[in-house]
This record gives sequence, C-alpha cells and structure tokens, in this order.
Amino acid sequence: MTESEKCVVILDDEEPMIDALRVRFSGKGWDVRSYTSSAMFESVELSGRQPAVFIVDHDLGSGIVGYQVVQRLRETRPDGLALPVVYLTGRESEKGYLEARLTTPNLRPSVFVSKNKLASLDLVEVCSNLLDHYSQILQFEQLQTLRRAAADLARSIPEESDL
Repeated sequence: MTESEKCVVILDDEEPMIDALRVRFSGKGWDVRSYTSSAMFESVELSGRQPAVFIVDHDLGSGIVGYQVVQRLRETRPDGLALPVVYLTGRESEKGYLEARLTTPNLRPSVFVSKNKLASLDLVEVCSNLLDHYSQILQFEQLQTLRRAAADLARSIPEESDL
C-alpha cells in the first residue's frame, strides 16, 4: 500500500486532539477523516468500504463509549473483524482494555494507546503497520475465496469417464 492510499479515521470529542492527530498524519501524506460525534461517524463509516485505520477515543462525552462504537464497526462492516482500530484514551486503563479483550472479542481494538504516551509514540508508524497487516488479510481472504470457487467449479464439471 502506498502512502497516498493510506487513510486514518479519527473519532474524538476533543477538537484539539483531532487537530493534533490531523497534523501528524497529513504531514506524512495520509488522508484524514475526523468526527467529533459518534452519530456522524457511524452514519458515514459503518457503511464504508475504504481501507482505513480507525482511531477511536474512549470517552466521547455523550454517554457512549468507544468500545460501543468499535463493536458496531466490527459487527456492521463486511471487513469489520479485520479492521485496524486504535483505541485512544486518557481515562481507560490498559488493564480494563485487556479484560474487555478477553471477555468480548468483538470489542477488541487492535491497539490500546494512552493519550499521555502519545508524545513518545510514533502513532503514524503504528497505524502504517496496522494498515499493511489489514491489506495482507484482505489479500489472503480474496485468495481463499478464489480457491474455494475454483474447487467448487472443479467439482461441478463431470469427469470424462462420467460422460
């Protein structure tokens, strides 16, 4: 995947955080889409198909938490379980995230990032690696689909001895 194909989708209720992340990613050539509202995010992104890394904040300020958004994202999109999701938070503990990963696998973000560690983390590199892995998964799934179709076709063609 080339740099020009890289896209990050940010959901955070804090404009300054979105602005900081936008600068960080757009400066590296990424396409950035952002939302301050989970309702607007869901109306656009749940039906989307473009490969992207999703950065979702935990506390969205409207009673809904990021885990709920991640769950809907994973359950709704056809590629949902493979989507790269970074869970960004200043409140949720890593212990809480790990417990949620064990109890409810569909909630699981790919990576947990504490906001207080953002300054020392190359988040663009993390997201780039996640997006590359996602692309590999999609390629593998396409190959598997083609193999199954070829096997089904081969089974449906009668052998010469059956003619």
